[in-house]
Amino acid sequence: MQEKYRGLFIAASVTGIACLATGGVLLWVFVTWALGTYPLLFSALAIGALLNSPNFRKRLGDRRLHLFEEGLLVERGGGRLFAVRWDQAIHYQVTVQEVINYKGTKTPFNTVHNSTLVAPDGTKVEITSSFAGFGTWLPLISEAIARAQAQKVWDAVREGRRVDYGPFGLGATGISTERQGTLPWSAVESIDVREGFVVVRRHGQPKAWAVVEVKKVPNLLLFLTIASNLYG
Repeated sequence: MQEKYRGLFIAASVTGIACLATGGVLLWVFVTWALGTYPLLFSALAIGALLNSPNFRKRLGDRRLHLFEEGLLVERGGGRLFAVRWDQAIHYQVTVQEVINYKGTKTPFNTVHNSTLVAPDGTKVEITSSFAGFGTWLPLISEAIARAQAQKVWDAVREGRRVDYGPFGLGATGISTERQGTLPWSAVESIDVREGFVVVRRHGQPKAWAVVEVKKVPNLLLFLTIASNLYG
């Protein structure tokens, strides 16, 4: 964003937040605290969003994300670069929906995403929702990794080798974890993502066989794709 527009954005944002906060204070003092709570809470959340905006923090605005046919390049600012090929990338992801819960009423406010990409040499980069349009680039990254690595992983599993995805292991006979052991594919009812967790269910069992946070499972889409073809 050009400097003159950056200044206008900051000024307009600060003015809007100030008006919202003032309205909340007036409602709190002259009407009722219950009505004043909402605008004050939204003001606090808006301040946090503004402080983490690339339009407010110029250094964040210098970062760039480039997706190519063979891989990804991230300009991290200050001349620092990160690059990795899709067939070598390890991708961890987590998306959190921020919700205001007031007297039993849940109001979605903001969605925050964090992706961590790891290169073969161990170097890593975090790509957060401060990069515009994560709803576009996140699925592109996941799909590119899955396309580039699926055949190799599938061949390994079918040849009897175990492939690990964080706490999970995928093999020709079943899915396994260190705690639960191995669940045969014939006994798997479903493997789904629910509210930030990967949930594995066994046929005829109301309680989940395994529950693991999404952020602990690398290359999530690839894991789900291979697993679905083994138990489905």
